[in-house]
Amino acid sequence: MTLNIFEAINNSISDFVENQENKALKRGTGSYSIPFRGSIFGEIETAKVLSKLNAESVDVIWLGSNPNVPESLDAILSPSSPSHYEGFVQQAMNDNFSEAYKNSDGANVPLWDPINKPNNKWQFYSEIFNKRFGEHKTLMANIVLWGSKDFKSFTSQLAKYDKALLERAIQFSYELNNQIIEYFKPKVVLVPKSSNSPSSKNWLLHSSNLTDIQHHEVRGKVTFKFSVGSLQKGDFKTTVISAPHPSYTPRIGREFRESAQNAIFTVLQNC
Repeated sequence: MTLNIFEAINNSISDFVENQENKALKRGTGSYSIPFRGSIFGEIETAKVLSKLNAESVDVIWLGSNPNVPESLDAILSPSSPSHYEGFVQQAMNDNFSEAYKNSDGANVPLWDPINKPNNKWQFYSEIFNKRFGEHKTLMANIVLWGSKDFKSFTSQLAKYDKALLERAIQFSYELNNQIIEYFKPKVVLVPKSSNSPSSKNWLLHSSNLTDIQHHEVRGKVTFKFSVGSLQKGDFKTTVISAPHPSYTPRIGREFRESAQNAIFTVLQNC
């Protein structure tokens, strides 16, 4: 029987925020703290995904930095704020592996599907992965579970509030990442450049754990820079691409967009 990795992850999150020393994080743990986004293999129902995992593989894990939910950080920083935690509990129990809601027809659909229904910014990467591996082979998850306007806001404001709490939150998030990567064993992992902090060496994707790192630059209105390295863990090997957040990609310029995409696609040809 296939391990229910999604239930295991959600249980780990519950255990972590239920710890008394992490009670501030619990206030800012909501439905958006489910790590996964969108669909995989065209499915969002956990049972169907687990069934398909017996015969199909996740080729790409696309990591986002954290949820774009400033209210999460606000709740963490304000002890008198109402807790979002019941939303997390309900989301974890709704039989979908990713954040979902019921539409007007009563069907469960992803709240946000950046892989299969991306906006123009997110299309930059999804087009590359779909071209190389086919549709429905990319799984998205957030690195950090708590939301903010941007990742820098999260780290700077939480450090002022409680530096030790920030360190526990980051280390726990990286441990979950490691678990997800080791379970799915993807061919490629895409990680935002902003997330690789100097203190995260126990994170599988930290640059100190990679070999054969190569840096690439593509000319554009603003230079598009990304790096590629190899991660080896036992008999598992994957290619790790560290690249700008999708919101950065329009700055490259429309006329340079395809050449930047082709640069990444060329790297993926060996995966």
